Amino acid sequence: MLLKTAVVRKRTTKGEFPRLEKSLVIWLSQCRGQKVSISGNLLKEKAKEFASSPSIKNFAASEGWLTNFKKRNGVVFKKVCGESESVDDVVCLDWHGKLKTLIENYHARDIFNTDETGLFFKCLPGKTLTFKDEKCHGRKHTKERLTVLLAVNMDGSEKLKPLVIGKAMKPRCFKGVKSFPTDYRANKKAWMTTELFNNWLLTVNGDMKRQKRKILLFLDNCTVHNSPTLSDVELYFFPPNTTSKLQPLDQGIIHNFKTFYRKETVKLLFGISRQVANCKYHGSDSYFTD
Repeated sequence: MLLKTAVVRKRTTKGEFPRLEKSLVIWLSQCRGQKVSISGNLLKEKAKEFASSPSIKNFAASEGWLTNFKKRNGVVFKKVCGESESVDDVVCLDWHGKLKTLIENYHARDIFNTDETGLFFKCLPGKTLTFKDEKCHGRKHTKERLTVLLAVNMDGSEKLKPLVIGKAMKPRCFKGVKSFPTDYRANKKAWMTTELFNNWLLTVNGDMKRQKRKILLFLDNCTVHNSPTLSDVELYFFPPNTTSKLQPLDQGIIHNFKTFYRKETVKLLFGISRQVANCKYHGSDSYFTD
């Protein structure tokens, strides 16, 4: 039995104005090479400018043209993320050269990194599954935030208890709660302050002293990060404006923490728990029972 193999050929078109599009692609590449953000409207305006040439007639920079231009040239609309392009690579290389000397007197379990991050603790995912013919509307995202300080060691064997900073000294949700998995502090703006950070450092120093252990702590050089006298914690600050490339917590650890937090928030919102696995499915009129 002979099987016929269907060959699928994808047809691509060059567009009605190939010279104009080639010029646009070169211009867009140059802009992105300089980290300039380009929107669809800006691209259309530049296309009109190129089309003002006498050799190009009857050109309309419509939304349909823009959509087809992006398809033909592999152009997509992305969110600009991170600040790593503003980092001086020479400074980073110099720091890497010093790193071996800095950590030579410490075991991997005694080398830590700490950093703060803002957490929109009520914020739900911005994307959803929906039906094709349904308009995808959502609700306004809440901007209530906390500051969370995280600290982890080099070999991943230890995470220090997080410090959470909120606005209320005694939030209503804490009523009746006797123990917390985190330390909690508060101020009017829910920001890290020098006093809070120094108190946290002194607590860590006391813990290490009781364990008869000396650690090396890497951190960024923001203004609230003071350096009080510590007996068992040695502080080392990253060079200015380099944490997006040098700080371990910025290499995906904080991102993963927020991803897992968001997942648990959604579970809590819809009442999903591990017990769901034991629920039964009943016919077309489906519902869950224990």
